Amino acid sequence: MSNRDSYLYLLAAAIASFGLGVVAFYLNFVFRALGYDGIALGALVGAQAAGVVIGAIPAATIARGRPRRTVILTGGVIAGAGVTGIVAFDAFAPLAVSCVLLGLGAVLASSSGAALIADATAAAARSSRFGQQIAIGTMASFFASALAGVLAEPVAAIVGRTPGDVLVLRVLVASGGLVAALSALPILFLRAAPVAGGALEPAHRTRLLARFLTVELTLGLGAGSFLPFLNLFFAERYGVSFAALGIMLGAIAVAGSLGALAHGRFVARRLGTVPSILVVVFGSLPFALVAAFTGDLVVALLALAIRAALMYGSTATWSALTLASFTPRERAGVNALAALAWSAGSSVGAILSGAVRGALGPAGYSANLVTLVLCYIVAGSLIFAFFRHHEPQGDVGALQVTPANSVA
Repeated sequence: MSNRDSYLYLLAAAIASFGLGVVAFYLNFVFRALGYDGIALGALVGAQAAGVVIGAIPAATIARGRPRRTVILTGGVIAGAGVTGIVAFDAFAPLAVSCVLLGLGAVLASSSGAALIADATAAAARSSRFGQQIAIGTMASFFASALAGVLAEPVAAIVGRTPGDVLVLRVLVASGGLVAALSALPILFLRAAPVAGGALEPAHRTRLLARFLTVELTLGLGAGSFLPFLNLFFAERYGVSFAALGIMLGAIAVAGSLGALAHGRFVARRLGTVPSILVVVFGSLPFALVAAFTGDLVVALLALAIRAALMYGSTATWSALTLASFTPRERAGVNALAALAWSAGSSVGAILSGAVRGALGPAGYSANLVTLVLCYIVAGSLIFAFFRHHEPQGDVGALQVTPANSVA
């Protein structure tokens, strides 16, 4: 792999992020317009995460030794089938299956994409490169949110319905899906290169993987308790319109982009990988609590934007640490299993949080954010316990043994 391949993938990821950003913006509103709420809504959101869980093992096995390009394209086709089903069906069961397909396709594509970036980037530059990926994706999501928010009115006028009508919402979701499909074009220009062989010593790999997955599961549980419902949080608690909501979600995405770019370039280089992750994870928690309990829209928006800036930065460095800890042959599978663990936690969190909001109404969002904070405290503590002495070995070669000064 070369830098050319990583840049092509970043371009594809930007296009996909823009299209899927439009899809994500309106997806919960589609489900609401179809009459799904509370536990049912949480289950549909959780079904996307369940798709990642279901697809993680195939992603780990299919990706091993196969060209990254082939796996990414396969994942895109499956995700496209999921978007098509969401646009076409009304009943809960086919909608849930479509959400599963969307998550399954996403894990296939993203796992091989992340491994491609790691393969094509020098170890010292990976945190910055992953930060660039997150920044590009979130900026694309910003433009998607800003555009999506103002499209409802003109699309409604064209089809002769109200902006909240399910037909209007589905036209918007379908449009986002079509844009995302264009991301296949840069992928076609990737070289179909074989993946390098070699693996870590099995017992060491198993211990190390278990520790990464435990952290991912905990982070996913916390994130799934609130983040999939961010649009509903602003709409229901503060009565924000579609147009304003697009700008607000975009502002949070911009803040996250800046954090992702800054963390690898400045924070991680000065503090070191693990300390830089812990500083921002714990530093983000007061802002989540402010958003949970404030009644002021501007304060809530600022708090969530700062939280995003901190956490997006840690995500880039955490991804670099994870993939640097495994060999190129193992990376796509490890990324898929990490997505499985995160999404399993996220799925449970989404379902439980839906039940909480069904019981408490808009006040349930405060409980959801408190759950996020508690889970992140546990996750940060686990990162410190597991990885404070960890030295990644994935770039050294195959058949490594655990070094004497490593807790991994």
